[in-house]
Amino acid sequence: MATTTHRPSTPERTVLLQRTAAGIAAFIAGIYGLIWAGALTVVDQAEVGELGILGVAGVVFLVLAALLWRFASRVLWIGTAVLQAVMIWMYVVISAERDPPFEVWGISIRVAQVALIGVLVTLLVQGTRRGRRG
Repeated sequence: MATTTHRPSTPERTVLLQRTAAGIAAFIAGIYGLIWAGALTVVDQAEVGELGILGVAGVVFLVLAALLWRFASRVLWIGTAVLQAVMIWMYVVISAERDPPFEVWGISIRVAQVALIGVLVTLLVQGTRRGRRG
């Protein structure tokens, strides 16, 4: 007896990928929020101003999560992917000024950002293929 697997149609797959991207962005927002609230600590105890920046980053990622959940927009996907790449680059550049240069929460966020970029690129490629076929 042959088994069949249900492969989601392109619109279902797009929604699934959007929800995945939104979930990753919400996860990142959660980490930033927990650091800001003091529930998670970073190696160099962040100053109040630095914690404020992390709080703002958490809000930005929460807004991104809502936008990614709600809208299927190539501009949004590209903009979000570029933002992730810039943030990863900034983290690496700033690491030279810190001791130790990297810590677990920063690396965790970067891993999640790379995953988010992967999902966004998949959404973009899928949309391009659908455009060529349709």
